[in-house]
Amino acid sequence: MLEFDAVLARLAGRCETSLGEQFARDLLPDFDSDAVWASLGLTAEAYAAASNLTPPSLRPIHDLREAVAIAAKGGTLEGVDLFAVGDALGAMRALAAYLRSQRAVAPNLAQWSESLPDLQSLGAKILAAIDVNGEVKDSASPALGSLRQKVRSTSSRLVERIQSYASGKFRDLLSDPIYTVRNDRYVVPLKAENRAKLRGIVHDVSSTGQTLFVEPEEVVELGNKLREHESAVREEVSRILAALSDQVGEHAEEIAAGIETAAQIDLRFAKARLAFDMNADPPTRLQGSRIELVRARHPLLDPGIVVPLDISLGQGDSLLITGPNTGGKTVAIKCVGLCVLMAQSGLFPPASQCRLGPFSQVWADIGDEQSLQQSLSTFSGHIKNIAEALKSLKSGALVLLDEIGAGTDPAEGAALAKAVLLQMAEKGATILASTHYGELKVFAFDSPGFRNAAMEFDLKTLRPTFRLMMGAAGSSQALRVAERFGIPREVVTSAMQLMSEEHRATAELFEKLDKAERHARTAQSEADRRLHALTQAEEKATKKLHEAEAARRSAREDATAELQSQLREIRLQAADLFEQMKKVAAGSPELESARESLNRIQRTGQEAIAKLESPKSQEPEPAQSLRPGESVRIEGYNQIGTLLELQKGGQALVQVGSLKMTVRQADLRAVPKAQAAPKSVGSVNRLQRALNSSTELHLRHQRAEEAEILLAKFIDDAVLAGLHAVRIVHGKGEGILRALTREFLRKHPDVANFRDGEPGEGGQGVTVATFK
Repeated sequence: MLEFDAVLARLAGRCETSLGEQFARDLLPDFDSDAVWASLGLTAEAYAAASNLTPPSLRPIHDLREAVAIAAKGGTLEGVDLFAVGDALGAMRALAAYLRSQRAVAPNLAQWSESLPDLQSLGAKILAAIDVNGEVKDSASPALGSLRQKVRSTSSRLVERIQSYASGKFRDLLSDPIYTVRNDRYVVPLKAENRAKLRGIVHDVSSTGQTLFVEPEEVVELGNKLREHESAVREEVSRILAALSDQVGEHAEEIAAGIETAAQIDLRFAKARLAFDMNADPPTRLQGSRIELVRARHPLLDPGIVVPLDISLGQGDSLLITGPNTGGKTVAIKCVGLCVLMAQSGLFPPASQCRLGPFSQVWADIGDEQSLQQSLSTFSGHIKNIAEALKSLKSGALVLLDEIGAGTDPAEGAALAKAVLLQMAEKGATILASTHYGELKVFAFDSPGFRNAAMEFDLKTLRPTFRLMMGAAGSSQALRVAERFGIPREVVTSAMQLMSEEHRATAELFEKLDKAERHARTAQSEADRRLHALTQAEEKATKKLHEAEAARRSAREDATAELQSQLREIRLQAADLFEQMKKVAAGSPELESARESLNRIQRTGQEAIAKLESPKSQEPEPAQSLRPGESVRIEGYNQIGTLLELQKGGQALVQVGSLKMTVRQADLRAVPKAQAAPKSVGSVNRLQRALNSSTELHLRHQRAEEAEILLAKFIDDAVLAGLHAVRIVHGKGEGILRALTREFLRKHPDVANFRDGEPGEGGQGVTVATFK
């Protein structure tokens, strides 16, 4: 029902061994939590090991269990089977060495290397004796080489001898100057009337009786020797095959176990390859029975067109999906079911994030269950499945129901559906169901443990968007869908008028709820975006304040050091002057000159001190005397702001442009009104852009339309902020976002050029743009 066999077929296609393919197709999910996480752990280890170093090929490891069993019973294997055994032994030995080398990243998988046979001597012996076609090599034994040499020598002499009859003195006796083979013997076509002229054995006669196929007497002896040598070769080959088969039989149990182990390892690496191909990550562990998926994709649909799914449900938290026909309800249910089955089979579900608490069972009733053979209607088929589930349901089970209660009278179907849902919930099941019944939508609103969700429907285009909206109750939109598919407008209008007033009112109510839910989500999304932007701006402003304060401290320290240097020089000059003054008489011109020099040195010192200390008349007003509403400057920050509030703990709330920030009161200084005149709107906006703009944008996992909107705003903000270059992270994936980004940058008038990121910047998953 969930098409899990199609997922397993894809898994089998990534195996390298025939037995691994068989294991993949026969794979079943585990329902024990420890077994699930052990299986997922092995897949994660295989993924890590393969990412670290490509594993050796396992294609030489065929399913030879039957062949080695024959050898164990004393049977002799054909050359092709023996070569396959030798080839497999070499591959298993290489696999064991690989696993041991990856023990650091795959410790549990590495333990399996102990179950792989290390029969290097036997494998080498087989491959030295048998070639890839299963033929025994001349070098397999000295006797075989010698015998085959005799066969070749005798055969050459035989051909030369028979050729002499076809081209020598007997040529005129033959009907044709050739030789041929009859009954594996070389013969010449002798005319019947010349029978007495050539002694030999007649092996055949032509249909007319005019030609006898005669093996000349001299050739017979050579032919007999050739047969003797060929027979000896066959005996030696049989002896070699039997000896090798005996040695294989001695290790049959080890070899068979190794083949099975290698196939299990092959299966783990196939799981890792499938995870890589689906761009899937390992699930994280949750307690209880629960599944949480972020941007999950149906594993059997084209990843380029499938709409990702965000959903969470678990024990005591069931979900009822409503929405239009062809809107994706069944796909959503199957996607969740397949993700659960994949995870509990050791496979990574195709999702950006998967959090799992394994379920104890998975029950599904999806699709048309009509059966003519069993005389079952669609409704009866569904009820048969549901009845079986109710009898065997365990706590912690996942139940997937498509169109529950459909196929019968709506009132009775809805009532039965509610009773079934309640019974399953009481038994501890987690339920994901779809319905068109309005009564069940109300039921989900009113019943503890149940929530509504809806597949979105675009009322403007009259088409489903295939997005799942949690918490909303959607309408089936049957009439709108009917109109889109060609039902005449007058028929649709008539159908609307024939609906009961109560039904129309209920449909309108759900439609209003749907709109309100969409508006609420949009508002929440915008609020989250603005909060994030504000938080980033506040962090940037705080960082700039700290940087300014550090710069101010550094400048003061430099100035202090400079002052101390000047003061040391002044003291040295003054000491020299005092020494000169001691040596001259009072009133002398030299004394007056020394005094003037001393006064000049004093003035130099005062000027140096004045550079560090502002006149008291210009000292800013301390924060304690400030009042809300006054213009202030934050120390180390040139922008003038407005004091909004003096807070406890020596903090103050200040607004700078459109940005509010909390700073220390000690860092605030009053600003005279003349200096507090507002700057031009352009400069303030530019400063605000510079404070809030980022040099990096992440577009991964965004849909193309959303990505283009985000990219346009990001580039505009960067240009207004005067940034030189920006970095756009779009990932590699299918290349859609990369192409969209480059096409946008190519057309933008303010973009000078762009390039791929360097290896350290993200490579082709990143585009770096430079502005004019």
